[in-house]
Amino acid sequence: MEEPTPPPPIIPGVARALSPLLRRIAHPGENGEPGLNTYLVGIDEIVIVDPGPGDSEHLDVICGCGGDRIRWIVMTQTSDYYAAGALELKKKTGAELWAAPGFTGADKEIGDGDKIDATEFVIRVVALSEGDSYVYVLEQERSILAGDLFENGVPDDIPARVKKDRIKTIAPGHGQFIEDARPIVALK
Repeated sequence: MEEPTPPPPIIPGVARALSPLLRRIAHPGENGEPGLNTYLVGIDEIVIVDPGPGDSEHLDVICGCGGDRIRWIVMTQTSDYYAAGALELKKKTGAELWAAPGFTGADKEIGDGDKIDATEFVIRVVALSEGDSYVYVLEQERSILAGDLFENGVPDDIPARVKKDRIKTIAPGHGQFIEDARPIVALK
């Protein structure tokens, strides 16, 4: 039996298409290694997920890929590493910033079940038990933009409604795109 082909390397600052509606740009981490994954969802209208720590080069790459089609900005959590670039990106693009309650500069406070209804897709917000942590379900592709949800294994509190969506792929906050989510999501 042949070994599966490894995924292409993650190159910081380079946009890579992962699916018809999803692109990833890795923020440069320490020592030139890939850091946080920023995602662009959509083609005609774009949602930015996790703009990152506010590094101007990274924000310029995001703007270069999305331009005036960037309509929304969301974060999987509000720590500076994930969210510090959100306000600057909002200024550069005029996009609506959807964020956890109390996040300074938000245009909309998000809650569980909220939806971004774009021309090509719907993203549904799923609140996690941490209060300011969220995942986003890209309904058309049955993909979850997961932030750190699976970073330390499979959490006990994966919301049941995400499981019932029969998620096919996982776009994590760090590392490679997971093409087959079934073994992970089904573990609990």
